[in-house]
Amino acid sequence: MDQTPRKDLISLSNGGAHIPPPKSTEVVLDEDSYTEAISEIIKRDYFPSLKTLEAQHGYLDALSTRDPILLRDATRKLAEINTPMRKTPAATPIILRTPRGGEWDTPVSTRTSTSTRITSATPPEKKYDINLSLDAFQAKYTSEDNASYPLIMCGQILNFDS
Repeated sequence: MDQTPRKDLISLSNGGAHIPPPKSTEVVLDEDSYTEAISEIIKRDYFPSLKTLEAQHGYLDALSTRDPILLRDATRKLAEINTPMRKTPAATPIILRTPRGGEWDTPVSTRTSTSTRITSATPPEKKYDINLSLDAFQAKYTSEDNASYPLIMCGQILNFDS
């Protein structure tokens, strides 16, 4: 066997052990982001009915409180989950004549109340992609703790040998 030292390994001063340097190909995420992403991927891939169960639980909670706003929101969320999404949008139906209001029709208000107004606040942009499988995500991303582990181990080995 060839005993020549390899340049891609870190060698100790006594020449006894060779340690591979830490790899930095992974994107390092803060602990909260990493944990949140892993949780979302696990829920999606391993517990697909969890979203439905959470919506049903929210609906039952809204029923018990008898709050009409909570009940409306819970019903809407449950309907969105139970309704399959279409792959292509439906065609707009053709209306042959324009509907006209009669003199006795109730005028429609153009103002919206503050309780029904929908705010379009954009969620903060995430620093990671959760459309990956769990294996692909863990191959691409790592947490701060996981990234610091090889450096800590190198330090421990160097301290142990000296």
